[in-house]
Amino acid sequence: MSLGTAQLAPLSILENWLEILISTYCQHPSKALAKVIDYYISRILAQDELSATPLLKCQYISMKKYWRWQSK
Repeated sequence: MSLGTAQLAPLSILENWLEILISTYCQHPSKALAKVIDYYISRILAQDELSATPLLKCQYISMKKYWRWQSK
């Protein structure tokens, strides 16, 4: 783990990875990558920090539904 990521909260790290995965999907769409994105959204939804922001949690739930659909 680099010094820069050591200072980030787990939620921020997951969100950064999610951003990279979605950018990659835009360039190279695949069902397998959509499944990975769905998995990362599940990990984000499991974070305790997210319960403090109900609107953000709802947005991630909507995203999860979309990416689950894309992975089918």
